[in-house]
Amino acid sequence: MKASSRFSFFLSVLTILWFSGLAVAQDAQDQDPPSDPPSRVVRLQYVQGQVSLQPGGVDDWVEANMNRPLTTADRIWTDRDARAELTMASAALRMGSETSVTITNLDDNTAQIELDQGTLNLSVRYLNPGEIVEVDTPNFAYTVTQPGEYRFDVMPDEDQSWIVVRRGDGAATGQGNAVRVRSGQRVSFTGGQSLDYTSSGLPRPDGFDDWCEIREQRETSSPSARYVAAGTIGYEDLDGNGDWQPSPVYGSIWFPRVHPGWAPYREGHWAWVEPWGWTWVDDAPWGFAPFHYGRWVDVGDRWGWVPGPTGVRPVYAPALVAWVGGPGFAVGIGGGGVGVGWFPLGWRDPYLPSYRVSPMYARNVNISNSRVVNVTVVNNYYTTNNVNIRNTTINNIHYENARVNGAVTGVPQGAFASGRPIGRDAVVPAGAMGRANFMSNAAVVPTKQAVLGGHAPMQVPQHLAAPRQVVSKTAPPPRPVSFDQQRPLLEKSNGVPLSAQARSNLRGSGPAPASTGGRAPVGQPFNQQAGRPPVQNQQLGGAQTFGRPAGTQTPATNQPNTFGRPATTPANQPAANVNQGNAPARNVPMPPQAGRTNEPVGGNTDARRTPAGANSVPAHVSDTSRTTPASGKPVTPARPANTPPVTQRTSPASTAETAPRHNAPPPKETKDKEKEKDSKER
Repeated sequence: MKASSRFSFFLSVLTILWFSGLAVAQDAQDQDPPSDPPSRVVRLQYVQGQVSLQPGGVDDWVEANMNRPLTTADRIWTDRDARAELTMASAALRMGSETSVTITNLDDNTAQIELDQGTLNLSVRYLNPGEIVEVDTPNFAYTVTQPGEYRFDVMPDEDQSWIVVRRGDGAATGQGNAVRVRSGQRVSFTGGQSLDYTSSGLPRPDGFDDWCEIREQRETSSPSARYVAAGTIGYEDLDGNGDWQPSPVYGSIWFPRVHPGWAPYREGHWAWVEPWGWTWVDDAPWGFAPFHYGRWVDVGDRWGWVPGPTGVRPVYAPALVAWVGGPGFAVGIGGGGVGVGWFPLGWRDPYLPSYRVSPMYARNVNISNSRVVNVTVVNNYYTTNNVNIRNTTINNIHYENARVNGAVTGVPQGAFASGRPIGRDAVVPAGAMGRANFMSNAAVVPTKQAVLGGHAPMQVPQHLAAPRQVVSKTAPPPRPVSFDQQRPLLEKSNGVPLSAQARSNLRGSGPAPASTGGRAPVGQPFNQQAGRPPVQNQQLGGAQTFGRPAGTQTPATNQPNTFGRPATTPANQPAANVNQGNAPARNVPMPPQAGRTNEPVGGNTDARRTPAGANSVPAHVSDTSRTTPASGKPVTPARPANTPPVTQRTSPASTAETAPRHNAPPPKETKDKEKEKDSKER
């Protein structure tokens, strides 16, 4: 067979395999039961300086947007002298200069963060029962077991990672026995994943610590916390940007301070964020909580936001809107082209997710974001349509805000799909609703620009170090399927996000992703409660116990509320996990190791300082934890000058109480005894 014939045959086989994979994925998209998305995300809340984002599923870096929802596989980089603050339901992550963070895993019960280099402050306000918060570094994986304040430093070019615990408790795991690091300790780990460490007392706070303290105080002292359920992301930004007013109909309403003619979901852009699909990213600094929780109401020609019940754990939604489309609406936005429109859901309007979910998820996302929503309508809709939601026209729901003057926003479909700012193309169609249809989804196929949030790709950050192998105690999920690989199926579904099974099938049929680091095996597991308690399916007025930051209050209502900081009950974790490169995680059993857990002895618990100042960051505060020469080349940060003297040095490999490592050869005497025993048995 000639070379050209062989090449043609090989190309034909690849083509058949490719389309076979698409066909299998499409079948799974139509037939498999839905896998519900997480009920929480991470919000990019604060940006100072140059901050870059690499969304999961793409190789491009773009400028990071405030209010962008982040989830599993998203990567954030803060450049030199930059900072960023990320918040989720129970914690805040604050990044210092030249820091690389990847959200390795985020679901209802697990928050797993990878720190490749730089400085990360982790403030854990509460832990729900069974919740796991883990930070993975090149030298150790640290699992938080108590609320508190933690700082991690990873040297980009050194075999060294630090952890400072000002409040809290937890354990570092690696190849050796777990090392407990608690309040009042600073521990430096070296020697790869060996858990060879040096312990000392707490260092004096530097400029980055002071900034983190001010940002944390801003949230824990927020007056808006009393009006929303614990776990509502972004409530602290409502302070100073609007006013809370009581209402005999709606309870407490928050009215934003906006210009005349303003309407919700009009000043921002649409981004494609998996697994939810079309997601609203608002331009306003306060524009997160009111667009992903609760409902909007029109009161006296003013838009007001009503949060959900305070006694139910909130479920994040990508955008609480109803979709508008059809030929009549296209004519209404002008030009006769294809258009898409939306308007905010009202007080009693049910939210019908445009992504594939179970009836229980549809119920939970409604009862956690509205107190009077007609759950029967939701149940009937998902019982009738099940998960086949593409291009479904809704005829039996009377939306409250559909007839509110100026509520509907419409744009040409091309402007929507590209992720451009809506303000450039938005129109308020007059009289178009009489000819339009209510749709179950936007019916728009996303472009790669929508994944990037409408931004043009940028160069890879200059000082970003190459990905490194990190230690992981919890098995992370597989890397996401690339957007380019999903695009053909998204065209067939007309913009309905792929099911988990369809993505899994594509992952198996596509080429193996390039390695970007990896996961090192973990040694002796540390006891930590596991499991995923589902969001309770409660009727209105039912109380669900979950955490709330200390110092917040809840107003008296007719609904019982139970808040607090539930303690986690220890339970044994599975064996250690390995994830090499971007391949799916796999469990690798490790031999049990004898010996007691090493507990470094450090200084006393340091009380939190209350810095002076308001919610804003003083201009004189600077990050002194990392230095860079004038040449512009990255260097290893120097140790802080105020680091206390070393009080103890322990190496698990040399400690008498610690068993030999699992890969150490047995002594010669042991081998001789085993041979003698084998000969007798024969």
